[in-house]
Amino acid sequence: MTSPSSPSSTVPRWMRGCLLAAGVYNLSWGFFVVVYPHALFDWTGTERLNHPEIWQCVGMIVGVYGIGYLLASRDPVAHWPIVLVGLLGKLFGPLGFLVSWTRGQLPGAWAWVILMNDLLWWGPFVAILAQVARGHLVSMPRRRFVWESRIAAPPEVVFRFHEQPDALARLIPPWERVTVLVPPTSLEVGTRVVLENRLGPFRLRWVAVHEEYDPPHRFADRQESGPFAFWYHRHHVLDDGRGGTILRDEVEYALPGGALSEWLFGNWVRSKLERLFAYRHETTRSLIETGACREVNSANHATV
Repeated sequence: MTSPSSPSSTVPRWMRGCLLAAGVYNLSWGFFVVVYPHALFDWTGTERLNHPEIWQCVGMIVGVYGIGYLLASRDPVAHWPIVLVGLLGKLFGPLGFLVSWTRGQLPGAWAWVILMNDLLWWGPFVAILAQVARGHLVSMPRRRFVWESRIAAPPEVVFRFHEQPDALARLIPPWERVTVLVPPTSLEVGTRVVLENRLGPFRLRWVAVHEEYDPPHRFADRQESGPFAFWYHRHHVLDDGRGGTILRDEVEYALPGGALSEWLFGNWVRSKLERLFAYRHETTRSLIETGACREVNSANHATV
């Protein structure tokens, strides 16, 4: 059930009406083709198909589109992918007809079918998607990512590890083409970090600024500029009550392009985050527990 404040409550009536009309039209057209598979061929002076069942299958596919439009008419904003898929079909259909017509495979009389089935719907479908883009798609749906693990060392030791100037460089996975251009001089508020990420021939700069600092419990950084529309990363260093530490990373982020990017790339980005933080946590645990970072484990080392 949709709440009164949801996007569907503010959807213009013309959007619903357009999709309702498209649904009824597609169902009617599909039903006609299934029942009278030769009619359009006879009216346009085209030779009948040897296997009309193929054309009847096309009619059934068009009918399925009609069901989709009817469902989307209830909330065009929430079901904009159906409108997008429908528009793509209405773009490719005329393109296919144009190729067939120039090759002499279809007579020009079929243009009226393209007009009624495709061209007349371009305007309304584009208008719906444009309206959704201005409102729904340009918003920044934020996602929350959490990854935690236990390290057999006190919180003070784990926190000091992260305060090392080269700690960030050590935590970059070998498969990532990332270079630390400006390492953090500390974790204190106002400290800036600059990274460069190479994606093929492209170079993307990521600038982060530390905004929280509460040793040995927490520090946080916010993306000032970079690949995300929003990025805020809190690092929690928690005493587990057994002489060890629960290291917890909490990230709130949003992809550029809003909901469209989330729909297209959301799962891929999340899988990359899972792989990244799994590596970071395992590397942190290994470096600290094996004593590879002697200065961190030294009782006489208070700050770095």
